[in-house]
Amino acid sequence: MSGEQLRALAKRVPAHYIQEKPGGFAADYISHSEITQMLLAKLGPFDQRIVEVIRSPEGVVDGVVLEMTFEIDGRTVTVQEAGDCDHPSKHNGANLKNAVSSAVNRCAMRVGLGLELWSREFYVLDQALEAKHNKEGADDGAE
Repeated sequence: MSGEQLRALAKRVPAHYIQEKPGGFAADYISHSEITQMLLAKLGPFDQRIVEVIRSPEGVVDGVVLEMTFEIDGRTVTVQEAGDCDHPSKHNGANLKNAVSSAVNRCAMRVGLGLELWSREFYVLDQALEAKHNKEGADDGAE
């Protein structure tokens, strides 16, 4: 198996897609729309479903558990992640939408897309997969 799609997911996202999250907690992020475009471009269509809606005691939507299923290099991969609503409002529809967007980004990270934002200077997946691919290519040529 070539691992071509996994290597594509692990490539660092171009800097112009990375923004600083507004608010008191400074963090880099990639918007939900960009992550979705990258997933579609690298993997094609995918499935997603809300496994659980997380609500406060008052009934306000605080988050979700989202499940996404991808075909990556010929293998079906299903991941679940939690997504939260940074600033829940009284509008549960908007809260749910924001929580799903957060969960999509986290699911994408679990398959390698944008993982460097979490790992920061310790990110090595792209290099490790490329080295493995080059070694396997060299091994194939030796036969």
